[in-house]
Amino acid sequence: MSPVNIRLLASSIVFSLCALPVAAQAGDDKTVYPVLNHGRLAGHMTVIPGDQQTVVRVEFRDRNRGQWVETRYGSFSDGWPTSIETYAIDNETGETGERTGWLEASADSVRWGIGDEAESERAESGFFYQPPVSSPIDAARTARFLLEDPSRLVRLVSGDEIRADVVADAMVRVDGAPVRLRLVTLGQAGGRNGTVWIDDGGEFFASGAGWFISVRPGAENTLPALRAVEYAYWNAEAARLADELMPELDGPVVVSNGDVFDSENGVVLPRTTVVIEGDRIVAVGPADSVEAPRNATVIDATGRTVIPGMWEMHGHLFQQSQVRSSLWKLAAGITTIRDLAADVDVAVSQRDRADAGEIVSPRLVLAGFIEGPGAWAGPTAAIAGTVDEALEWIELYDSQGYVQLKLYNIVHPDIVPAIAAEAERRGMLLSGHIPRGMSVEAAVELGYDEIQHAAFLFSNHFQDSLYVPEMRPYSGVANLVAPNFDVDGEEMTELLEFLAERGTVLDGTFNIWEGSRTLVGDTMPHSAAYGRLLERLHEEGIQLVAGTDNGNGLPYHWELALYEDAGIPAPKVLQIATIDAARFMGQDDHYGSIAVGKVADLAIIDGNPAERIVDLWFVEDVIRAGVPYRTEDLREATGWEAPEWWVDHVRDVTGRTP
Repeated sequence: MSPVNIRLLASSIVFSLCALPVAAQAGDDKTVYPVLNHGRLAGHMTVIPGDQQTVVRVEFRDRNRGQWVETRYGSFSDGWPTSIETYAIDNETGETGERTGWLEASADSVRWGIGDEAESERAESGFFYQPPVSSPIDAARTARFLLEDPSRLVRLVSGDEIRADVVADAMVRVDGAPVRLRLVTLGQAGGRNGTVWIDDGGEFFASGAGWFISVRPGAENTLPALRAVEYAYWNAEAARLADELMPELDGPVVVSNGDVFDSENGVVLPRTTVVIEGDRIVAVGPADSVEAPRNATVIDATGRTVIPGMWEMHGHLFQQSQVRSSLWKLAAGITTIRDLAADVDVAVSQRDRADAGEIVSPRLVLAGFIEGPGAWAGPTAAIAGTVDEALEWIELYDSQGYVQLKLYNIVHPDIVPAIAAEAERRGMLLSGHIPRGMSVEAAVELGYDEIQHAAFLFSNHFQDSLYVPEMRPYSGVANLVAPNFDVDGEEMTELLEFLAERGTVLDGTFNIWEGSRTLVGDTMPHSAAYGRLLERLHEEGIQLVAGTDNGNGLPYHWELALYEDAGIPAPKVLQIATIDAARFMGQDDHYGSIAVGKVADLAIIDGNPAERIVDLWFVEDVIRAGVPYRTEDLREATGWEAPEWWVDHVRDVTGRTP
C-alpha cells in the first residue's frame, strides 16, 4: 500500500481541519455540536483541531449512560492522519480514561487493536478502518470518502463491505442562508444501517433521525424538516420491499401434511393440514381427510413442524425497523411485536400500514411510554411531571389505539396511583420499570400487571445502592449484587411468592443478562444468578412473556432457549411464545393458536421445537395474516447475513448449519 493510499483511507473518518463551519465556531479552536434527546439538550459533540492532532469528544447522557468517547486522529502528514485512538470518558468527571481502541498506518501496513493489545494487521491496499465507537463526524467523513469512489463501496478491515448511497436531499436555511443537504445511508453491502446528513462540501450537518440527534450548532430548527424527508424515504423503501416480497395470491393457501403444534393443549398433531382463506384459518385436520381447494397455493410441510406465529413481547420500533429488524423478526417466526417505547408517529404509522398490508411486518401491538422529567429522563417526548401531564399522554395513547402503558425510571411515585387508576378505567394494561423511590411490591400494589426486566428483582433489595455512593442504574446495581445474592434465600422467596399470589407477569429479557450462558458458557459473573432466578420463576408458577428488548430475531430464540435450559419443557416454552402471550394481551380469540376462525399467523420449522427449542433456528417459512413468505427471501431482501459466530454456535449445538 502506498503512503498516499493509506492516508486517504485513514482520512475518510476525520473531520478535515479546513472545513469547520464558520457560523458554528465556539472560539477559535473548537466547534461544539449539540446532542438532542427529542429536542432536549442531552450533551455535546466537540471537535478540537490541532496541527498534530484532531480530537472529537462525544459526551451525551442517555438515562444514566450514553456515549462518552474521545477519538484522537494524529500523526498528520499533509493534513491526513495515520493514527487513530479511542478513549473512554468518565461520564461524571468528564476526564479521559482508558484507551479502548487504536490504529497505526504506515507506508505498507495497518495495525489495530482493542485497548493496548494488538488485534490484527494487514499489509494490502484497498481497505477501510472505522473506530470501535464511531461518532456522527466519522459517519459524515465515511460518506464523503465513499461518495468520491465510483463504486461507493469499500472493504472494512473486518472483511465486511460497506457502501454509501445518497437517498434524498433537502434545502434548509441556516442564519438566513440556504444550505443544500444530502441524506446518505451507510451500511454493509445490500443493507442500510444508518444515515447522516452532509452538506455540498461533504461535511457533517446532522445525524439521522432517532432518539438522539447531533446537529450543526444554530441549525436545530431544521431538524423537523429533515426528519420528515428521512421518514418519507424509509416509508417508500418499506413500500418497495412490500411490492418485491408480497406474493400475488389468487386463491387459498394450504400448509399440507405438517406436524402441527397445538398450543392450546401443548401437543403436536402429526400429519395435519391447515387451509387458509384470506387472513383466516378455515380448516385444520388430518392430512388424509382435508383436501386442498382448487387453485390453492400449497406449501408441503411434510417432515416439518408448524407452530403458531410467535410473539416478541419487548420490541422498540424505529423508522428503519420497517425495512430491517421487522423483516428479520418475521423471518424468525415472530408474527406479533409488542412495542414498549417508540415515537408515536413512528409506531402508529407502521402499525396501521402493517395492518393494511402495505408493508411486510409482524403485527404491531402498542404500549404507550411515560417518563418523568430530569437529566436522567429516557429517550422520549412523553415526559410527565404532574398528574395532568400524565393524563394527557394517556388520552393520546388511548385515542391512537394503544392497549397498554409502560412507566419508566424517573416517573415520580406520587403520580403513579393516578396513572394506574386511569389505565384501569380505560381497560389498558399497566407495566414498566420500577420508578426510583418505589419497590416492586409497591408498584404491583398500585396496579402493575407486569414488570419489565428481571434485573428489578435483584435491585429491589438494594434501594440505597441506586443512590449511594453514586447514582447507578437498576441494571448496574443488579449486576453488582447478583453474583453474591442468594436467589434461594428468604428475601427473594418472599418476593416471588408475592408476585405469584398477585398473578404479576414478568417480561424478563433474560437474553440481555444471561445470554452468554447459552452462547459461550457462564462467562459473566451474574449469569448463573439469573439462570437460577429463571428456574425459580418457573417453579413458583409466575407467568413469563418472551421479550428481547430488540434485536434481529436471533436474541428471541436465545431467550426461549434459556427457558428450556432452566427446566421449562419445550412445549410449555412454545406456549409462552404463542398462546400465553395472546391470552395475557386479551387477544387469544384471534391469535396464539392454529384453529379454525383465527388469524393465519404460522411458522414452519425444519425440525421439532416441541422436543428441542433450538430447532427454532431453522424457521423456513412464515405466514402472516394468510400471506406466505420464505425466510430466505426476507433476509436476502434486507442484506442480512448470518454472523459467523452465530453459525458456528448453531452448528456446535445442533450439528446442523443454519
